[in-house]
Amino acid sequence: MRVRCCSPNLCDYCATLAAVETSEMLMLDAMEDAPGIYIVLTARELLTRAQCRDHLRKLRRSLKRRWPAVRWAVLVEFQRRGALHLNLLVKGVPSEDLDDLRERAVGIWCSRVDAEPVGQFAGLVNDGPGLVRYIAQHFLKPAQAPPKGWRGHRSSQTRDYLVRPAAALREEARRSLRVKRELYLHRADLAGQGVQVEALELEALVMGSLERNAAKRWQLVRLQEELGPVLRHPHGRAVVRR
Repeated sequence: MRVRCCSPNLCDYCATLAAVETSEMLMLDAMEDAPGIYIVLTARELLTRAQCRDHLRKLRRSLKRRWPAVRWAVLVEFQRRGALHLNLLVKGVPSEDLDDLRERAVGIWCSRVDAEPVGQFAGLVNDGPGLVRYIAQHFLKPAQAPPKGWRGHRSSQTRDYLVRPAAALREEARRSLRVKRELYLHRADLAGQGVQVEALELEALVMGSLERNAAKRWQLVRLQEELGPVLRHPHGRAVVRR
């Protein structure tokens, strides 16, 4: 069983899991409070994540004078030449103010970085969860991933963007993904057996599997302790179920 090393900027496996969880978390949030505007910001210069964070903080400070409730989530993509590509999911700005927001945001951004207005975009969101799902597909592409060893977070949000604290919503996303995974496995297994079941029966099977999985306990042990003289100089650890 593979386990996380918690280094998404160094490990492809952890990067994929982090991206999937983040996408699910943002989609759950959008189902309750969908963003109304989508902004894309680019630059010709190679900005660091810290520089982007500073520019976005000052951009939001300026925009809050006009829209006090403006808030956003940021997803970072990487262009082939290494430049950052910022996707902003914006809440707190009425749709009728789109043109005003575009003019102000693009003007401030281009005055701070080496960028042209033609390279920026702002538009209305007609389907919040659908847009998040679309962005997530790009977010998961290997071509959009940061170079190995890059330091920084690929996603972030202002403190008041999510409907609940990020830790709670991320745990909800993990539960949602576990349900989807079990549902997929049960459907595939039943289809292979040529068995058809009602939706309620399938739900009961999924819930039963989740309860059994939750009752399992996993423990990290040293291979040498488990196998004795078989491995005199073990490299790494094994995961066993008790």
